[in-house]
Amino acid sequence: MNNPSSKPSESELVAGNTERRNGAYSSVRDASSTGLTNQQSDSEEFHFPFLDYPETVKLFNILRRNGIDARFVGGCVRDAILGIKSEDLDIAVRYDITHVYTILEYSGVQCIPTGLKYGSITVFVDGRRFELTTLRVDRECFGRDCVIAESSSFEEDAKRRDFTVNALYVDMTGKLFDYFNGIQDLKNGIVRFIGDPLSRINEDYLRIFRYYRFCAVLGDLSNRYDAIIKQTAQHVSKLSIERIRKELFVMLTSKCASKIMEFAVNAGIFDSIFTKINAWRNFEMDVLADAGNLEMKLFLLFEYDELMHKLRLTKIQKEKLKDYKKYEDESLMYCFYKKGPDFLREMQSIRRFKYGEDEVFEVPSGESPIFPVKFEDLPAGFKNASKSLRDCEKWWVNHGFNKNKEECLEYIFTQSDEH
Repeated sequence: MNNPSSKPSESELVAGNTERRNGAYSSVRDASSTGLTNQQSDSEEFHFPFLDYPETVKLFNILRRNGIDARFVGGCVRDAILGIKSEDLDIAVRYDITHVYTILEYSGVQCIPTGLKYGSITVFVDGRRFELTTLRVDRECFGRDCVIAESSSFEEDAKRRDFTVNALYVDMTGKLFDYFNGIQDLKNGIVRFIGDPLSRINEDYLRIFRYYRFCAVLGDLSNRYDAIIKQTAQHVSKLSIERIRKELFVMLTSKCASKIMEFAVNAGIFDSIFTKINAWRNFEMDVLADAGNLEMKLFLLFEYDELMHKLRLTKIQKEKLKDYKKYEDESLMYCFYKKGPDFLREMQSIRRFKYGEDEVFEVPSGESPIFPVKFEDLPAGFKNASKSLRDCEKWWVNHGFNKNKEECLEYIFTQSDEH
């Protein structure tokens, strides 16, 4: 397969003739090959900004000089068609990846053999990252483990990808290759497996989560693979939590999070990860569409202890969840006093979604009030001084900051006498 020089066959040029005009790329597709019936919508313009990057031009010049056929593929092509910027620049190459590695390294390109034995390398061209993978075909698969062979066909490589919308290729001239009507599926907001859905899921069980992820992003509410996913849901326990977490977070921050999460929960894909899901027992389904940040959605959906121990969250995410837990039962006035107006609004949302509370709280204007009592104001050796101060501070906050120092001290001493 080294240095194949033949041009792609006609069967590979499914996207038809493409011309570059003023930074845009016009794809004129053959309606009979792509299954399109509305020929008036066949001619479209797409802009692929990554083709104009100086680093891209430099990389492809090296590949071209060495007779290496290469095309961008997957997410960066899909996102560009949707008008979304993507930094995940994946390139499929019709050449042995070991030789590609040697050629690029000799040409002064920084190369990292991240997945060399699987046919993939990472390269950095003047600081910009690209992932290069040789064309492949799956010979035999057992869940995530596949016997992979190199291929000389871009179409065969496309067949091993998960969804039609991810099997789109574009070369350096802007020519677009659409083997499975992925552009039309993008336009219609359809997430469709390539080939037999059950077989594709059994090849890699992460595709269950990826299916829901792309449904949430594209707005596909058909739930067309529900029965098949229910058959295979128990196998997600074989996946690493890091891979699941990445897909889950995209699902939760997408426009159709609520409905897609309903489908996913009902299909049982979380059963082997979490003991229970809170959202649909305690509040309306559409809360995910309105709930603010990712951490808030996690806090509303899942049990706190399981979140903290199972999802391997970042330190910042854990601190946010700890704050939600710590102040969950505190007054809104106290939340505002301790954490500020943004946190106050988050706690208002949590209580509204979780408990149906809709408490109105007007944020005080002016400078933040200062608690009038200090540790030094208490007698030396005062028992449980720290706790007494904390309790008094809450009492002072919940009385609208309207208690002076003498009243606060009286409260402390009275409470101390009672205990």
